[in-house]
Amino acid sequence: MSHYPHLFSPLTINGMTLKNRIIMPPMGTNMATLNGEVSQEQLEYYELRAKGGTGLITIENICIDFPFASNGTTQLRIDNDQYIPRLFKLTETLHKHGACVSIQLNHAGASAYAYRLEGQTPLSSSTTPSKKHGNIPRPMTHEEIYHAVEKFGDAAERVRRAGFDCVEIHAGHSYLISQFLSPLFNKRTDEFGGSVENRTRILSLIVDKVRACVGPRFPVSLRISADDFLKGGNTLEDSLRILELCQEKVDIINVSAAQNDNLNLQIDQMSLEDGWKRYLSRAVRDKFHKPTVIAGNIRTPQVAEDHPRQRRCRSYRHWPRSDCRAGVGAESARRKRASDAQMYLLQHRLRRPSHRPLAPAALFD
Repeated sequence: MSHYPHLFSPLTINGMTLKNRIIMPPMGTNMATLNGEVSQEQLEYYELRAKGGTGLITIENICIDFPFASNGTTQLRIDNDQYIPRLFKLTETLHKHGACVSIQLNHAGASAYAYRLEGQTPLSSSTTPSKKHGNIPRPMTHEEIYHAVEKFGDAAERVRRAGFDCVEIHAGHSYLISQFLSPLFNKRTDEFGGSVENRTRILSLIVDKVRACVGPRFPVSLRISADDFLKGGNTLEDSLRILELCQEKVDIINVSAAQNDNLNLQIDQMSLEDGWKRYLSRAVRDKFHKPTVIAGNIRTPQVAEDHPRQRRCRSYRHWPRSDCRAGVGAESARRKRASDAQMYLLQHRLRRPSHRPLAPAALFD
């Protein structure tokens, strides 16, 4: 620990205490059963990551409203109380190893898995596919929009009952909420389209609903694509305005980027510089002073430890890795890179008097 004091320092966010700053992000495994329950294989997969010493494990995106919200052949589901027992088994298993557990709520929108729709048209803000040559969706009616809001709330309440420590709302990566936020997809002319305020309306409603369902003392994370990196899409400045409208009831801002048509910038290609999108999370942290998740191409613990001190770095996004094999704990994770568990760091500004030295940018109060 002495080599990486920041990386392995504890952190408390709205009652949730993490033993370190390492996060396993939500990565789709498609290991669930065909009906959407946690499989034994999936439980063992996540347990290995907990044994590896991860502070916060974020379970992959889970379907809140089958079939229209589904985006995988064997995706997890949470649209019914019947899924709570196996999810509870998962959280209890990971808690045994000292990990906190979150889960990402998602509605696929135009990215819905076509074969599960059985010929029905996927839903979105407009008729723009979520990627080139993708299925053409239909615009959601007002009733369907408010139905989706309710489903996010219902799912969040089940998350709390299933023993999770945190819940994350997925508002990026060309899924439904992103399809409303980004002008790349949203061509509506009603109160859910046009201006930034109108495009953000569905997200604000969802954040309010989720917070109402989990209560004030339960951490809520929001993941966004802070820059679409596509002509005509949201820029960082647009995303900061979006967050101004909806971040008040959120505890953590998970800063990602890009959409389906530039996936190499969303899931960072390995040739990109370590932490090349750091400036996005920095801008969010500096404006809202909240815990912020950084992601993208940080490949060693030393880089993860050092990057907060590099205050002049123009851009950063990192995915440090941890050794998740059975029996390999946090000590080994600090010394070596492992095979496949991608990790995040949380970042926040320490508020110190101006006459004192600046604190590393990735530390927390």
